[in-house]
Amino acid sequence: MIVKLVCAGDDSFEELYLPEENELLIGVDAGALSIIEAGYRPHIALGDFDSGNLMQIAKHSDLLLIYPSRKDYGDLELAVREIIALKPKKVLVYNGTGGRLDHFLATINVLVRYSELNIEILDRENSICLLQENTSIKKSKYKYLSLFALEDETIISLQGFKYELDNYTLMRFDNLCLSNEIISIGKIKTNKKLLLVQSL
Repeated sequence: MIVKLVCAGDDSFEELYLPEENELLIGVDAGALSIIEAGYRPHIALGDFDSGNLMQIAKHSDLLLIYPSRKDYGDLELAVREIIALKPKKVLVYNGTGGRLDHFLATINVLVRYSELNIEILDRENSICLLQENTSIKKSKYKYLSLFALEDETIISLQGFKYELDNYTLMRFDNLCLSNEIISIGKIKTNKKLLLVQSL
């Protein structure tokens, strides 16, 4: 199963969304309106709905889950916690960028905190995910690739990139791996998790 979470940030859902078999489409608060306005029906709409038209969302959603406005988790994290037991093979987050920077940082925190769920954040220009093991990435529509350490003493090697590295110690807050480019197939070796950002 693939889970697609649509938030209430900068709306690029309709441009990026491709329906797939065995998917669960979830509207996160006012993100449910993005789904509805694109001509689709959320399987689940959830949140405190402090920023959405609740009557319209309720009418066009299969299941409505309403949370109190005073809560310990943001709406996106509530949605992620709802799907943990489903053990999806992939989670895509739409409209999780743009707008309030605190909400964007919270979205990155969710990506890292629930790393076992294989979450990817998408918008018009970027793909953000965690790299958890050695991997190869083919050259794609994304021109730039940036890597950020989540822990100190992260050892990385890069081959097939414009700027290559050999057993470099990447520390947190080190921006050395900003705006690299894949030549054909980029090979990344790492001993720890990395935040991977690909951009047009």
